[in-house]
Amino acid sequence: MTGRAKNRVAWAGGWHSVHNNQRYEELLPRLANVDRFSVRLSRFWPLRGMQRRIWLPLLVRWLGWRYPLLFCTDWRQIRMTRTRVVCDLDDPVFSAPEIAALSRLNVEAIVVTTELVRRNLRAAGVCNPIEIIPQGVGIGPIDRERVRAIRQRYSPDPEEILVGLHQPHFDFASELSAGTAEQMYAVEPLFAAMKIAQEKNPRLVLWLVGRPSAGVAAFAAQHPWVRLIGYQPHAALMEYVSGFDIGVYPRTLDLKGRSSIKVLEYMACGVPVVGFKVDEMRIASEADAGVAVANIDSFAEVLATLAEDRTRRERMGANGKRAAQPFNWDLISETYRNLLDRYSGSVSGKRGIPK
Repeated sequence: MTGRAKNRVAWAGGWHSVHNNQRYEELLPRLANVDRFSVRLSRFWPLRGMQRRIWLPLLVRWLGWRYPLLFCTDWRQIRMTRTRVVCDLDDPVFSAPEIAALSRLNVEAIVVTTELVRRNLRAAGVCNPIEIIPQGVGIGPIDRERVRAIRQRYSPDPEEILVGLHQPHFDFASELSAGTAEQMYAVEPLFAAMKIAQEKNPRLVLWLVGRPSAGVAAFAAQHPWVRLIGYQPHAALMEYVSGFDIGVYPRTLDLKGRSSIKVLEYMACGVPVVGFKVDEMRIASEADAGVAVANIDSFAEVLATLAEDRTRRERMGANGKRAAQPFNWDLISETYRNLLDRYSGSVSGKRGIPK
């Protein structure tokens, strides 16, 4: 063990040139006590598969020999090493392999984003310590002139009410693998609600910021109230979000307690949120920064009502900004640094009754 590694924590992972997990893009650069080792993932699938299946496991094993503690942001890495690990689990799937990995003896702690995820892991049989560190949000400075220019480009009519959604890609359910979390990207519920709302208020238009599938592009070509903005790098994304009059979170899939950076981003930008009744909408609903609805008709009704009530939209936006402040990434990362310092200095072995 070298002197450099003795009091340090190591992280290893694959890194894309375009899009990565937003939690780790924001968090890792802020963790001064973590040495980062990344494999730049190729866009060429056969090479990317080799990097994931061979290069990354070899890197994790090597780091396990050199460092006393690994910070894993992929639960599969737990099985690649015998050294102690702290595992961040922001997108749990609660599968049998995931639960088995999280229950291994070398797991010092698991970090989740909500109390509901912790309860679900306990119910699944995980006994290792579980810490809660919520999702964070970082929007950076917003250029208001740039926001106005973006609105002018895609919605030159100042009377339009912009309903917006950003995500990596937009698809119809039939274009996605059945029975997987990818179904959360299906746009049918949103399109159905927007059709009804648009009939009530033709000023409503829908901005989709991300890559459309062939089916979504064809739908947009037949419905002029759908505006395809295309994929935007995160550094510029919040200027698009700040241009929304209403942000939507149209996911209906039960993710068993996961939290949403997207909802926090809407709130931090002062944009009121409309979504279905899923746990990710709770923070917006409790802050009166958003409205969670039970069905498509209610979704359409809230969109149409908010479109007519600018005062309410502004009030909800201000509530969202206030409620999002404690989730600033600088504050979240300080909590994380302290947690990693605590576990990197702890003695290996099981510790009393886990949280």
